[in-house]
Amino acid sequence: MLTTIAPSEKSLESGLQYWLMFLNFIIQKLDLHKDDQGMDEEDREERRRLWWATYIIDRHAALSFNGRPRLTDQECSSLPTPCPDAIWDHLSPLPRSEKNCPPHSMASRYQVRSLDMLGAFLPLSRILGDILEYHFLDDHPTFNTNKALLDTSRTTIIRNLQLWFDSFESLVEPDFCRISEPECELVPGDSNPAVAYYGLHMYHCMFVLLHGRMDVVRLYHDLEWQASPDFLTAGEHAVACANVARHILRVDPRLSFMYRYFGTYFLQSSFIFLILAQKLGQQSDSLILRNCAINLQVLDQFVLATNMDYQRTFAELLRKALSNNMTRSFQEKAHASHDDTSALEELESHLDPEMLRYRWTPGFTGLWAHTDP
Repeated sequence: MLTTIAPSEKSLESGLQYWLMFLNFIIQKLDLHKDDQGMDEEDREERRRLWWATYIIDRHAALSFNGRPRLTDQECSSLPTPCPDAIWDHLSPLPRSEKNCPPHSMASRYQVRSLDMLGAFLPLSRILGDILEYHFLDDHPTFNTNKALLDTSRTTIIRNLQLWFDSFESLVEPDFCRISEPECELVPGDSNPAVAYYGLHMYHCMFVLLHGRMDVVRLYHDLEWQASPDFLTAGEHAVACANVARHILRVDPRLSFMYRYFGTYFLQSSFIFLILAQKLGQQSDSLILRNCAINLQVLDQFVLATNMDYQRTFAELLRKALSNNMTRSFQEKAHASHDDTSALEELESHLDPEMLRYRWTPGFTGLWAHTDP
């Protein structure tokens, strides 16, 4: 199951879709989405944890490879969420009084129950699935005409993100969440586990995904989006992601805790700064350059840890954007080529051709870039 999170070698990448489909098939064949009342509590809990771990991978894979979730919320609506790791890892048998009950309300599905992988990321994975469905509707030629439906969907997602944040904030140290602020020099204590830093980064990335375009070319090309409040919201949360990433490097310098899972969200949260640095050129302000530098530090560590193609390519692009060898600003280049070069062609002249393989638009497969652009 862990090897399905993201490819690190081409040999694994070539068979990845098969293994993802096989994984989903096998857990459904075993009916892990149903709570077997005839088993003892330990066996029931193990089945739940296997299902929910696969559920998280399913949604992560859907984002990574530009698809839709395969496991539906409807089929597991009555399955209890997993108990905290502190209870599961205890040597004593699980007492009936400690077993996890089904959610009492829809709101509880989006709240952090414990600061561990399943407890923190399962609610965010539910929200991620909702965001992916929202973008599917927004890109659909029929459904995207129903503005009321889209607005309701987005409002619900934002409300659920607030539920997650409120519950998360109650489990970490006071002021911990301020590390996402640019001016904050707070260094949180050791009582906050690594999962808290990664969870906070993923929380802010959810807003980048919701209010952004997910695809680097669309981010660059969509001038209407760049002039909208969505651009400002996505940018603010991208700044927060960079600030949290700086602390992730401090507490987990080798990114060993969950580097494959983290990689996709980090990439999505970094796209905006690459676009801004390329568009503004020498006119990029200190905040943009600072965040590009932070993201480049993280990417360089990713390359050391996993050496994935897209990480090397994106690191090269960021390094070029930060280079002092930029002799002309983007505005000068755009003016010189205004008559014979479209905005999309201008972007493609700035982007490494390898980067154009990794796209989040219909017809492309995100990080599963097995074909030429």
